[in-house]
Amino acid sequence: MTTSARSLALLVLSWVPTSASFARPQASPHEAPRAPQAGALEIGDPYFPGLGNGGYDVEHYALELEIDMDANAIAATARIRARALQDLASFSLDLYGLDVEHVRVDGQDARFERPTPAARADGKSEKSSELVIHPAAPLAAGAVFTAEIAYGGSPTPRPDPAFAFLPKSPGSGWRRTKSGVYVTSQCIGASSWFPCNDHPRDKATYSFRITVAKPWTAAANGVLTQSIDAGEKRTFVFEARDPMASYLATLDVAEFAVLESKGPHGIPIRIYHPLDASDKDLAGFRRQGELLDFLELVFGPYPFECAGGVMQSEPAGGALECQTLPVYGRGCDVETILHELAHQWFGDCVSVDLWRDLWLNEAFASYAEWLWLEQTSGPDAYDEKARHAYADLRKRKTGSPYDTGVAQAFSERVYQRGPFVLYGLRQEVGDDVFFRILQSWVEANKNGNASTAAFVAHASKCAGRELKPFFDAWLFAEETPVVKEWETAAHEGG
Repeated sequence: MTTSARSLALLVLSWVPTSASFARPQASPHEAPRAPQAGALEIGDPYFPGLGNGGYDVEHYALELEIDMDANAIAATARIRARALQDLASFSLDLYGLDVEHVRVDGQDARFERPTPAARADGKSEKSSELVIHPAAPLAAGAVFTAEIAYGGSPTPRPDPAFAFLPKSPGSGWRRTKSGVYVTSQCIGASSWFPCNDHPRDKATYSFRITVAKPWTAAANGVLTQSIDAGEKRTFVFEARDPMASYLATLDVAEFAVLESKGPHGIPIRIYHPLDASDKDLAGFRRQGELLDFLELVFGPYPFECAGGVMQSEPAGGALECQTLPVYGRGCDVETILHELAHQWFGDCVSVDLWRDLWLNEAFASYAEWLWLEQTSGPDAYDEKARHAYADLRKRKTGSPYDTGVAQAFSERVYQRGPFVLYGLRQEVGDDVFFRILQSWVEANKNGNASTAAFVAHASKCAGRELKPFFDAWLFAEETPVVKEWETAAHEGG
């Protein structure tokens, strides 16, 4: 099976976005009014019990932090604007370990508590990861309210079961290294540095006001709107005006230099990098505009108002697609940069409904690497990559990329079987329909969340026929489907 060489200049469909309804069931006129209730202490994600919260929807986070780099400590205030989805007697936020000084709701002091985690089987104590807030008066369903939380302490990464397979898992969230602070919060680490509804379902806009002593420089998501010099300290102000999942928020502090350029449609690109970064270190980042141009051809218009990245001084085991500002280790290659940029469409602009849908992020970003190979090395190289992937998947009996369980959320099931599913879908429906599926999927779900079931339905609609049999065999089945013309090569090792 081969694909013809083509320009990948593709049609973007106008697709009406769907949105979740938060309408509250109306009580019967004969029913007694319900008393305000406590918001749920979790959002209901089976991979991460206790993660996220219910009863409200955050609209905006305004985060103000002063960072003591020597002590690895913060003094911070979070001002959170949210809308109540029910009559609330109380509501909760995720906050891992840090100390809370006071809480106000709509300008009035509010009582708060930090529930003690259940005892661990190994006898070790856990840090509190919940902040329960009791407003002075109940919040009515539909009301927009503001919560102000003054907090601080020394942030530490939060243990994350999705990375328990690593010999020395660093956890996720805030990390202080020799060179600075770097924040990569997938999956549950956002609460390590600010109080939040820490699940991708509750996306919000963000403002950051970060104060550090010289010579440190701070970077965060969105557009740098101010840099305020105050003698021995500087304050950096960023605005992220597109909705963002909490785990994609980042704050990075080091002795950075900044590489600036322009991307598609003139959007600003800012690459924060170590002062001693070499030409080799920066080579891939200098191509970021070119990579974004390519991804626009494939996935449609770049979805945000700026782009960029952070290069750590130290090498890292991976990178994270923090919205508009992915975080990389030193020495990453062009394919890694392309992968994280592809996530700006798949994962950032369109986020998962539940963490079991993670393949919708990782498979699509990994497949972007396959498409880049096709663009730069030709269709034969693309097909050869697919054949090698097929042989490996069959040999290893690699399972479905959907609902892998938290322990395999970042396994080859997602990163190798996942893009192979998309390879098969392209063969099944042809290039025109396939790229229409990808582009209209982003447009239909822009700034929202989507599930695997929704993607199957969307692909079928674009194809004009039921694709469930294809997805049953290629996506949901535990065994990689047989490709007859490749079987001989697979048995011979590729």
